[in-house]
Amino acid sequence: MKETNYVVLGLLSESPLTGYQIKRLIDLRFRFFWSESYGQIYPTLKALSNDGLVEEVDTATSRNRSQKTYRINSAGMEALQHWLRQPVVRETVRLEILLKMYFSHLVDANAMIGHLLEFQEKHEKELKVMNVVGKELQTILDKDPNHAYILRVVSLGKKVNKAYIDWSKETIKFLESPKKP
Repeated sequence: MKETNYVVLGLLSESPLTGYQIKRLIDLRFRFFWSESYGQIYPTLKALSNDGLVEEVDTATSRNRSQKTYRINSAGMEALQHWLRQPVVRETVRLEILLKMYFSHLVDANAMIGHLLEFQEKHEKELKVMNVVGKELQTILDKDPNHAYILRVVSLGKKVNKAYIDWSKETIKFLESPKKP
């Protein structure tokens, strides 16, 4: 199965959800390290249902559209737990900013500085979000046993964003320096 299946199963292990709710949770909780589109989520829900890993629990109609709510079943929970026990497959990072930096000697330094300032600003905003989420979770650690684990994810998010910000500042200074190697 694809990782999208496990993201969906994992969220459904917390509570029954619609495809729309799953997308919103992914965008909110995982945005600094994972993304999924509606075009991935809805077919995944259908496939998981066809495979007998999730069940439809409710269909509500609003504005002439039906909204199906799904929940994970025991087979889905077993599949999710099996995946969690498997070794992590190769991690990948794709940062366009690094590609542009690699080839930036081909353009005026100001072009790259502009990209770096945008990159820095984006990660400063992400860091603020991580700090808020971390503080909120600290106050409700006892509400859900998963909160302590989520804090570990937030901790890495904060460190990664801080590293991106620091790298941006250092690289801007490098590009502004009259003496480059």
